[in-house]
Amino acid sequence: MTYIGKVNDIYYIASLSPIRKDGKVVSVIGSCVEITEQKRFEEELKIRNIKYEIISDGIQDLVALLSYDGEILYNSSSYEKILGYRTDSIIGNNILEYIHPEDISLVKEQYNSMIETKAPSLIELRYRHVNGSWIYVEEKISPVFDQYGKIECFILVGRDITERKRAEELLRRSEKLSIVGQLAQSIAHEIRNPLTSIKGFVQLLQNEVKNPLFIETTLEEIYRIEEVIQEFLRFAQPQISTMERIDAKLLISQVLTLVSTHSKQQNIKIIEVYDQNLSDIYCDENQMKHVLLQLLQNAIEAMPNGGNIKVQVCNYKEEYIKIKIIDSGTGISDERLKKIGEPFYCYKEKGTGLGLMISHKIVQEHGGNIEIRSKVNKGTSVSVILPIK
Repeated sequence: MTYIGKVNDIYYIASLSPIRKDGKVVSVIGSCVEITEQKRFEEELKIRNIKYEIISDGIQDLVALLSYDGEILYNSSSYEKILGYRTDSIIGNNILEYIHPEDISLVKEQYNSMIETKAPSLIELRYRHVNGSWIYVEEKISPVFDQYGKIECFILVGRDITERKRAEELLRRSEKLSIVGQLAQSIAHEIRNPLTSIKGFVQLLQNEVKNPLFIETTLEEIYRIEEVIQEFLRFAQPQISTMERIDAKLLISQVLTLVSTHSKQQNIKIIEVYDQNLSDIYCDENQMKHVLLQLLQNAIEAMPNGGNIKVQVCNYKEEYIKIKIIDSGTGISDERLKKIGEPFYCYKEKGTGLGLMISHKIVQEHGGNIEIRSKVNKGTSVSVILPIK
C-alpha cells in the first residue's frame, strides 16, 4: 500500500509491502520518495486556476477558450448571464453551433486570417440565446502559441452590444425620417397648388360632358393624390401638442370600438388581455389612437380568412408599458421585415408606406419604440413600448 505524508514541510510518498509467513505478517519492507517539488507545483497550479476562474467569472464580458478546431474548452459564467447557457452545458461543443448562420462565413474568414497572420482579430457577430433570440457581441479573438510558435488554441473575449446596436439603428432611422419629413413637406406643397387648379377645372367639366365616367374616374384619382399629400403633411408636421396621462385600457377599448365593424366583417375575433395594476401612459391621445388604429387595421388586413387577434397590455421594465398586437395572418418574410418603417417601403400592394412611417415617428417622439416580429404564414407580433412618465 502507498500513502502521502509530510514531515517538516517535506512531502514524501511511502510504499509499504508486508512479508507474511504462515499467513501472518512477520515484517514490512518499505520505500520512500520525496515529492516536495511536485506537491508545490500542484498547489501553485491549483491556486493559479482558482484565481483565473475568479477573475474570468467576475467580469461581465464573455470569456472562452477554444481548441484549434473551435471546440469550447472553457467558458466563463457570464455565458449563462448573457446567453442563458449553463457553464458546463456547452463545453465540448463547437462554437459555430451558437453563431448566426449569416455570420459564420465572417468568422471562418477571420479564422483563416489569424492562422495566416497569427494576429488577433476583432469582429461583430450574433450569438444565439438559449431562448432562440440573437445577441450582438463585439469579440476579440487572440491566438495562443505553444513553445514552438504554433497556434495551440484561441482566447475569446466578447461584450454584449445589443443595446448599442439598437440605439444606432434608432438613430439611423430617426435621421432618415427627419430628411424624408423635410422632403415630404416640400413635395406636398409643390404638388398641392397645381392639383387644386386641376381639380377645379375637372369639376367644371363634369357638368358639360355627356358621359361623366372618365371625369369621375379622374376625380377619384385626384382625391387619392390628395390623400397621399395629406399623409405627407401629417408626416412632415408633427401634431403632438396635448400630452396627458391616459388610462391605457380605456384608450385601447375606444380604438377597438372603431375597428369592431371591420373585424366582424372579416370574421376576426379580438381577444383583450390586461395586466393587473396597469400603469397609465403619458401621451397625445389622438396621435396614439392613430398609431393603434393603423396597427390594428394592418393586422385585420393580414387575415383575409379570419381568425383571432390578441391585444395584450402589460407593464414593462418598470418605466414603460407594452401594447402588443398579435395576429395569426400571412406574416412577413425576414427580408421585408428589415425594411418596414423605412421611407416609402410598403409590404401591401396598394400602400404608400407612410402609415407605418408616421406611426414610428409618433411613437419615437413619445420616447418609445415599435418592435415587429413575424414569420411567414404564422402571423405577426407588433409591440408599442411607451414610457409611463
